[in-house]
Amino acid sequence: MTQRRYVLVEGHGEVDAIGNLLTRMTTRLGDFVPWAKPLRWLNLHQWSSPRSGGVRAGVEHIRNKADASGLLIIRDEDDGCPRELAPKIADEIRGLGAPFPTAYVLLKPEYEVIFLPCLSLLAGRDIDGRPGLEEGARWDGEHWESRRGVKEWLSKRFPKGRNYKPTVDQLAMTRMVDLDVLSAADVPCFGTLERALQFLVTPSASGAYPPPAATPS
Repeated sequence: MTQRRYVLVEGHGEVDAIGNLLTRMTTRLGDFVPWAKPLRWLNLHQWSSPRSGGVRAGVEHIRNKADASGLLIIRDEDDGCPRELAPKIADEIRGLGAPFPTAYVLLKPEYEVIFLPCLSLLAGRDIDGRPGLEEGARWDGEHWESRRGVKEWLSKRFPKGRNYKPTVDQLAMTRMVDLDVLSAADVPCFGTLERALQFLVTPSASGAYPPPAATPS
């Protein structure tokens, strides 16, 4: 049976966009294990949801996949600190004893932050035949993760009458991202994603990423 890695996402647009991004990133690492089509999963900000979804249920769902060789759980984090939140969830994941390595990654403030270092490659170009970002668009935040509302910021830099829509634009813009440019830009959450994938592609990997938070001495 061919082994595959699985990924859980929250947004509609990310179902296609994340698949493209992850395939490119792991191929860049020299790893060619295929990714299953991303699954949209609710409430990835909660360990256990009283309604539906949640991280625990997501891991257990993938545990039932006989071909699963790894799992990435990835979501947006508008306000919280990924460095504090992600290790706590990873600790819970390790307690489940899943038979495959799992990584839990928070993109701050949202997926679209990966577009910001590549605006010079995106601006002034059509996006799948539709007018895209205006010529000369440049990020004006203090740093890449400095404020929420990146989707809205992008919309304001589209032509009049055209807004950024994840389900329409996210995949096309992801395809236009240059991974070398993005890696060199030092976007903290993208660096975390790179390390998470390096963990997942390591043949001896087990447990969960990120590792336990260091205990203050």
